[in-house]
Amino acid sequence: MKLTSHERIMRIFKNEDIDRPALKLWGAGFPDEPQLHPAYQPVSDLAYELSDLFVGAGFRFNIYGGMELPAYQEVWREDTAHPTWKDEHTVLHTPKGDLHMIERVSTVGEPSYTTEYMIKEPEDLEALLSLPYTPFPIDTSDYERKVAKLGDRGVVMASLDNASYAFHRMMGSETLAYFSVDERELLTEAISVYSKRLYDHTKAILDAGIIAPFSWVGPELFIPPLMGPKDFDDFVFNFDKPLCDLIHDRGGYIWVHCHGKTGKFIDRFTDMGVDILNPLEPPKNGDIFLQETVKKHGRQIGLEGNIEIQELLQASPERVKMLIDECVEAGSKSGRFILCPSAGYMEYPFPEPAYIENLLLYLRHGRETVEKYHY
Repeated sequence: MKLTSHERIMRIFKNEDIDRPALKLWGAGFPDEPQLHPAYQPVSDLAYELSDLFVGAGFRFNIYGGMELPAYQEVWREDTAHPTWKDEHTVLHTPKGDLHMIERVSTVGEPSYTTEYMIKEPEDLEALLSLPYTPFPIDTSDYERKVAKLGDRGVVMASLDNASYAFHRMMGSETLAYFSVDERELLTEAISVYSKRLYDHTKAILDAGIIAPFSWVGPELFIPPLMGPKDFDDFVFNFDKPLCDLIHDRGGYIWVHCHGKTGKFIDRFTDMGVDILNPLEPPKNGDIFLQETVKKHGRQIGLEGNIEIQELLQASPERVKMLIDECVEAGSKSGRFILCPSAGYMEYPFPEPAYIENLLLYLRHGRETVEKYHY
C-alpha cells in the first residue's frame, strides 16, 4: 500500500491502516510563503518535498466581541528603551469600565510577552463579559484556496480558538490559578459564555459545508504543572467535549495541541473525542515515554510529536538521529504515529547555522526512518 500524504494523515485521524508513520515539521506549509528569515527557505522547500503537510485555515472570529470589538477597543504603541521593542497598549472601553493591557512587541520577529494583563480582579472579568458580541459571517475562501493549492500533499485543518485559553490570554497563569480557587464559579460561568460562542462559530463553519479536521491549542494551561485533573475536567473536558461531539457528528475530526505532562490525561483526551494529540513531550518538559505510552494506549488515539524543539536547537547531529530512530521505532507500533517536533520550526528570527542544519537533518533522516517502518 502506497498512500499520498493526504490519505495517510486522514487515515491516522480515522484510525485506519496506513502504509508508514507520518513525518511532520510543525509550521511547514507552502514554500512560496514569506519566511521569518532567509535561512529558513531551504528548510521550507525540503519540508514541502519530504514531509506530510498540515496547513491551518482561519475563519474570521473574535471570541471577546466579534464584529463589535473595534468600537470598544483602543490600541497604540510606545517606544521602549530598546529600539527593537515597542509597548503595545490595548484598552477595552467596556460597559462596566475600562480594561488595560500592555504587550511588549518585537519589531524584528521575536516572541512578544505581556507586561500587564487585562484581568486583575473579579470585576475585570465581569467587565470583559459585558462587551457586546456579534459573530462574523463565515467566509470559506481561505480554506478553499488552501485545499486547492495543497492538493494531496497534506491536510488543511480548520483553526479554532479555545474558550479556556481565551481567558488565560487576558489574565496570565498566576491570576488564573487564583481565580480557579477563589473565583471558581465566576470563571466557570465565563468559560461557558465563550464556549457557547465557539460552539456556534464551529457549527456555522460546518453548516457552510466545511467538513474537515479542526484544530486548537489551550488545554496545556489546565494540566500539571499549572493545574490538576479536576481543573482539566471542569475547565476543559466539560466544555470541549460537546464541541468534539458536534464535529464528529458532522463527519469532522479533532487535532489538539497540549504541552506539559499529558501522560495521565491521554484517556481523558480520548474520551473527549480528540483524534490526534500533539506534542507528547518527553521528560523534562513532559512525561511521555513513548514506548510505554504506545504499549498502554495502542491505536486508541493518534500520537504526534515526541521530539523536543530544543534538541534540534542544541543537540549534535548524532543525537538528533538517535532521537528520531528511537521515536519512530516506538511510535510505529501504534499504527497512528506522526513524528514531529514540539513547536513550530520557524519561531526564532535569527537562527544559528547549526539549527538550520539540524532541521534539514531532521527532514532527511526522518523521511529515511519512517520509510523503514511499512505496515
